[in-house]
Amino acid sequence: MTFVNTVIDKKNQRIIDHFFVSHLAINELFSAIRDEMRSILLFNKGCPISMWRNPRYDPIIAAIDYQAVYQQTLQAFIPLFENGEKEDSVIQLMVEQSPESPNYWDVYSSILFMVKEAKTHDATLLTSAILDKADYFVTLDKSLIKNAKKMLNDEYHILLVTPKEAMNIFRTKRKSGGKQQSKKQVV
Repeated sequence: MTFVNTVIDKKNQRIIDHFFVSHLAINELFSAIRDEMRSILLFNKGCPISMWRNPRYDPIIAAIDYQAVYQQTLQAFIPLFENGEKEDSVIQLMVEQSPESPNYWDVYSSILFMVKEAKTHDATLLTSAILDKADYFVTLDKSLIKNAKKMLNDEYHILLVTPKEAMNIFRTKRKSGGKQQSKKQVV
C-alpha cells in the first residue's frame, strides 16, 4: 500500500501525474481474492496442494461470504476511485482499447509473439497502455519486466517499472517540486 499511499499524497500535494487502472486489472484482483479464499478453505480442511485444482475438492463458498469480501474490497478502493472516471479522482479507471482500434492487433500480437513470457492478459493490458500512450506500466511481474522491458521501451516507448521504481520516480518529482512534465502511467 506504500505505492498507493504515495499516489494519494502526491494528488493531495497537487503534483500532477495521471494513473489509470484498467477494468481487466480490477477483475484480476477480484479473481485473485476469490482464489485466495478457496486456498484458505482448502488449507484449513487439510487438502493437499496437489488436489486444489481438482473440481471435486472445490469448496462451496456461500454467496453471503463472497458478498462480504466484495463489499470490504470495494470499501478499500473507494478512496482511490471515489469519482470513477472523472479527472479529479485519484486513479481513473481506464477504458480498454477495443480490438477495433487501429493498430490494436499489431501491438497485441507483437507482445504475444516477441515476449514469450507474456500471457493473454498481459498483452491485453499492455496493448491498452501502449495505445493510450502511457509512459510507464507499473507491475509486480518480475519475469515480464526482465524479459519485455527493453523491447517494449524500444518499440513502444513505454517503460515497465515495479512499484518501488515508481516510488523513486515520485521522489525525483518531489525533489524537483513536481515541475517535471506530467506522465501517463498505468497500474
